[in-house]
Amino acid sequence: MNLGYLHASRWFRNAERIWDISKTEKNKAMSAVDYLNWLNKLTSQNLNAEYVVLYNSSAKDANAAIVKRTDIDLEFIIESVSYVYYTNNENEAYYLSAILNSTIPNLLMKDFQAKGLFGARHVHKKILDIYFPKFDAGDEVHTRLAEYGRVCHEKVAKYMETNPPTKELTPHTLGKLRLDIKAYLSEELSQIDKLVKKVMEQ
Repeated sequence: MNLGYLHASRWFRNAERIWDISKTEKNKAMSAVDYLNWLNKLTSQNLNAEYVVLYNSSAKDANAAIVKRTDIDLEFIIESVSYVYYTNNENEAYYLSAILNSTIPNLLMKDFQAKGLFGARHVHKKILDIYFPKFDAGDEVHTRLAEYGRVCHEKVAKYMETNPPTKELTPHTLGKLRLDIKAYLSEELSQIDKLVKKVMEQ
C-alpha cells in the first residue's frame, strides 16, 4: 500500500511561493527544491556510514555527539548548522567526540575564533585548525580516550532518561542543559583532558 501526504502539492506550491518572495538576486534562477540540495549538501551525505560524529557550528565551544544510524528507524540528515564526520569505526567516533568535547582544543581556538558582544562565538571549522592525530587503534592513549568517550555517551543517555527537559529547548535552556551535563561528567571530562594533552603532544 502506498502512503501519501494529503495536500502535499499545496504545501510545496506554498513553499515555492515563499521562496520566490524571499530569494536573493544571486539565487533568483534557483527553485526551492533545488536550493534544498544547494552545493549537493544533501545528496553528498553518506547514509551508509554507521556512525555520525556531529558538532555545532555556532557556540563558544564545540559540543560533539555521536549518532548511531542503527538506533534510528529513519534516515538521519545533517543540517547546515552542524559539522559532520562519517565513520564505520565505533572507537574512532568516540575518540573524536572525546577530543572535540575536551577543554584544550576549545581553549586553543579562542585566539582565532570570531568574537561577539559576549566573547568568543562560532566554532565552525576553527577547532579543526587545532592539531590532533588521526585515530590509531594500536595506540593505548587513543583507545582509552575512545573508552572515556563511550562512557560519557552512555552516562548522558541515562541522565537524559531520568532528567528529560521540562521546557522548550531554547538557546538559553540548551546552554544550561549542556552545563548541567558537563557538571555531571566532571570526573570523566577531567580524565579526558589529561589524555587529550598526551595525544596532542604526540
